[in-house]
Amino acid sequence: MTEDSDFNPFAGEKKGKEEISSATNFSDDILNINRRVKVLEENINNLRRKILVNEQNDLNRYKKNNLELKTIVLDINELKKSFENIKIGIKEIISELKGYAKKEEIDILKKYVEIWDPIRFVSVEQVEKIIDEKLKSVKLENGKIKN
Repeated sequence: MTEDSDFNPFAGEKKGKEEISSATNFSDDILNINRRVKVLEENINNLRRKILVNEQNDLNRYKKNNLELKTIVLDINELKKSFENIKIGIKEIISELKGYAKKEEIDILKKYVEIWDPIRFVSVEQVEKIIDEKLKSVKLENGKIKN
């Protein structure tokens, strides 16, 4: 009996309309979901492209920085060699300067020169000339006295 009471020939129409509207809602939901999935896929593809570009940029920056670092290392090595050459040159100059007279030694020599006063010294030629002049003048005086 319950089967008979459930049977209603007009109820089918109602169920059919509900099923159609339910199917329409279901297909609308599927279309909506499908659109959302496509948008998400596009977003994911865009993000992948951005990641790829960023990775390429990072790789290019890495290569550039690596090249600059190698150049800097070469420059530093050249500077080290130059610095070593400068140190060697300075050591040579210092060793040569040790052979020169010190200021105190020069001051002592200066005092001796001032004491001796070499400007008043005469050369051998000057002494000979003076002697010759004196002898001539003595001879002239002697010759005048005898006359």
